[in-house]
Amino acid sequence: MKYYEKELMKPLRLAFEETVLLWPEITTKKMFGCPCYKANGKLFTFLVTNGLVIGKLSQTDREELSRQFQTTPFQAGKNAIEKWPQIPLKTVTDLEQIMPFVQKSYEFTLQET
Repeated sequence: MKYYEKELMKPLRLAFEETVLLWPEITTKKMFGCPCYKANGKLFTFLVTNGLVIGKLSQTDREELSRQFQTTPFQAGKNAIEKWPQIPLKTVTDLEQIMPFVQKSYEFTLQET
């Protein structure tokens, strides 16, 4: 299963990285064939085709995220990862709306280290 279509997602990835790569302690790596972003060495978010997966949020923030956006658990093969909500993205405007939660994930991840 292919999780990421590079050419389709290029405009969103560039817009995303324009902000995220400026944050301290950020590194990137490919996982599942997707561009993944780590804070201090720990995964906090990654892009998938037509979406974004947020890997680290408090329970309260996950609940708020699901009230504001359509979310589904990230599907890794046959396994659904409930704590990794996937949010659909089609435009840069969609991305801008979800960025406060990406930043919360980043900050939550930094607190864990």
